[in-house]
Amino acid sequence: MPLAVAIVGNSAFSMIKFRGEMISFLVGKGDQVFCFAPDYDDEARGAVQLLGGTPVDFTLNRSTLSVFDAMASVQHLRRKLRQYGVDLVFCYFLKPIIVANLAARLAGVKSVFSMIEGRGIIFSDAARPTLKLRLLKLVMTMMLGFTLRMSQRVFVLNREDLHFARRLLGGKADHTVHVNGIGLDTDYYAPLDDHRRAIRFIFCGRLLRSKGIVEFVEAARALKPVHTEVEFTVIGDVDENADSLSREQMLDWSRQGHIDWVGFQADTRPFFHRRTVLVLPTYYPEGLPRSIQEALSMACPVITTSAPGCGEQIEEGVTGFVVESRKARALTEKMRHFAENPHAIITMGDAARRYAVTHFRSEMINQTIFAETDPAERG
Repeated sequence: MPLAVAIVGNSAFSMIKFRGEMISFLVGKGDQVFCFAPDYDDEARGAVQLLGGTPVDFTLNRSTLSVFDAMASVQHLRRKLRQYGVDLVFCYFLKPIIVANLAARLAGVKSVFSMIEGRGIIFSDAARPTLKLRLLKLVMTMMLGFTLRMSQRVFVLNREDLHFARRLLGGKADHTVHVNGIGLDTDYYAPLDDHRRAIRFIFCGRLLRSKGIVEFVEAARALKPVHTEVEFTVIGDVDENADSLSREQMLDWSRQGHIDWVGFQADTRPFFHRRTVLVLPTYYPEGLPRSIQEALSMACPVITTSAPGCGEQIEEGVTGFVVESRKARALTEKMRHFAENPHAIITMGDAARRYAVTHFRSEMINQTIFAETDPAERG
């Protein structure tokens, strides 16, 4: 029997970019899919409808942890869940997890699946441990511990978050499920068969210091005078987060010729030809970065760190390299290795593609997630 499924996220962009394959998967099973986000515009609504989903607005303030805002979001979402007769809720990112679990409980929805996709800047050791931040971390931990116990399943993307979730769940620790990412269309992210282009190193992500953008630029500054033909490309935009670099700083680095900053790109595929290496020297509490999954799928090796969800996806010396975070010199040396041994980019890229197809395919991930659905719910 088909289900009415609500997918609850924190933005229309993430709903389309990161949940598109899930929406299509559920629609293909005959389910009715309601896609909840707080910031739809006409273009985003149309994109969700093309996938077969129904876009639904709901109130969510992403930038604060106000109890009053949170309760307003819970009540609004509760009414919507009842209105659409939702049978199952899938929620992702920390604040939607808290709001959706409470709303589902109040609306009488029996099945809630939560996915922790990294824990964010509050749980990062990159942020200064101010009293305010410590209080926010304490409140967030308590709220997650309370609401995650309402979920029938809690999905995580890396080993560190698996331990974190199990500690929060206590006696319900067996409700956690470790999956390899959120699912990727590996046919869409296929290799671009172009070996003639110049070697390119790409940083792709939000321009936060804790994502390692400063270390990437330092490495580019060290390598560019010697390897003048090598390209150092930055994809991504500045952020409202206090950890973000300024637009002026990025423009200054671009003018100096250290990097080529191309800003936000809705489709990053054209940048990842067969002589490309993704560089993500992050120390942010990641889930499993989408950029790593996409790069590996497009047969591009990766240089990253042992940050949660990053290093554990890289086979050292086979699909890329793992370096110590905050160490620009170590990062520079691994980038230099590829600049001086371009054949290694192709060899490791082939291994990267094989790994991605085996581990990240969206149909495999979605089957794992929704195999957890109680068969009785489907009649």
